[in-house]
Amino acid sequence: MRLILVALAVACAPPAFAQQHDHTAPACATMDSTLPAGLEDWNGGAPLETAGKAAELGDTLVMVGKGYAAALGRTTSIYMPVAPEKPGGSVSYSGLFAFTVPQAGNYTVALSTAAWIDVLEDGKALEPLSFGHGPECTTIRKMVVYPLKAGQHVLQISGSGAETAKLLVAKQP
Repeated sequence: MRLILVALAVACAPPAFAQQHDHTAPACATMDSTLPAGLEDWNGGAPLETAGKAAELGDTLVMVGKGYAAALGRTTSIYMPVAPEKPGGSVSYSGLFAFTVPQAGNYTVALSTAAWIDVLEDGKALEPLSFGHGPECTTIRKMVVYPLKAGQHVLQISGSGAETAKLLVAKQP
């Protein structure tokens, strides 16, 4: 009897491939061939070293709209002005950068690696308006949008598994 039930279950079951869902990324002819407005220089690759502490931020100025290849430091050697919500462990990498917003508005921080992103304004971490993955067929891994006032800001990246990251800050159209 048991053999008959097993045979019946196998015969009535839909093919295994019909139950599988394709969770892979779409096949892209080329990566980064179409980038969102403001992120056109994503692959610019200007070299940029992280500051180790807030007093060194003058050496890490990020220009809005320019793409960087940012070198991060071991999380344990970067002294963040504001403790990140997700700092990462002793084997992760972090970065500390400065940027100037020419006019108030919404700005996107784009990053090529999974990491925590904080933007500081007036010495406080801001709440993002939105966050998510980058567009399909791009190497943008994470995008976070912040409402920013004109003036100086601090960008904190923490908990990255990679010691380098593509980075770009862009004003939203």
